[in-house]
Amino acid sequence: MSHKIAIYGGTFSPPHIGHISAAKAFYDEIKPDTLLIMPTFTPPHKIAYEIDPIHRFNMARLAFSKDEGFDSAVTVSDFELRKKSVSYTYETLEHFASPDTKLYFLCGTDMFLTLDRWKNPDIIFDLATIVLALREDITEEMAKDIELKRRSYEENFSAEIIILKNKPISVSSSEIRKIIASGDDTRGLITPSVYEYIKNSGLYLN
Repeated sequence: MSHKIAIYGGTFSPPHIGHISAAKAFYDEIKPDTLLIMPTFTPPHKIAYEIDPIHRFNMARLAFSKDEGFDSAVTVSDFELRKKSVSYTYETLEHFASPDTKLYFLCGTDMFLTLDRWKNPDIIFDLATIVLALREDITEEMAKDIELKRRSYEENFSAEIIILKNKPISVSSSEIRKIIASGDDTRGLITPSVYEYIKNSGLYLN
C-alpha cells in the first residue's frame, strides 16, 4: 500500500484560522499518513511580506500544533526554506515522490485556476493529485471557470483532482497584517499563540 503524503504550501504570513480550517479539511478528507505544512522561502507568484522566513516557519509550527487539534502525522517542513531559493512546486513534489508514495497537493481557488501556467505543470499533475479548497466567495462565473479548468487539466494532463467538501473560512493574511499594523484586535482570526509570537517579535508593524 502506498504511503500517502499530503502537502499544504503557502507563505503563512501569518497563518490564520482559514489556513487551519483548510488543513483540517485536507487531513480529514484525504486521510494521509503524513501532512506536510510547507512554508515557502520565496514564492514565485507573490511577495513573502518582508519578514525573515524563520518567523513564518515558527508561526506555522504554533498554528498547526497539537494545541490546535493536530496530531503527530502533521509536520511543518522546512524543506523549501532550507533551499533558500524560489520555491517551485514541481521541485518540492519531485523531492518527496517515490515509487511507494502517493502525493496530494492542496491549492486554493486562485492557484488552481493558474496551475497550467506554473513552472513544469506537467510534472505537477503527473506526481500529485490536486486537491482544491474552494474560496468562500465563489461566484457563478468563477464556478464555471473552475469546471472548465478541471476538464482541461484532466484532458490535457490526465490530472487527478479532488474538490474538498468543507465550507471555507474567508480570511485574508493581508487584511490581518493591516489589522496588526493598526493595532486593532485580531482575536478569532489567528490563534493566541501566533498572536503572542507576532507581538513579541514586533512583526507587521510597518
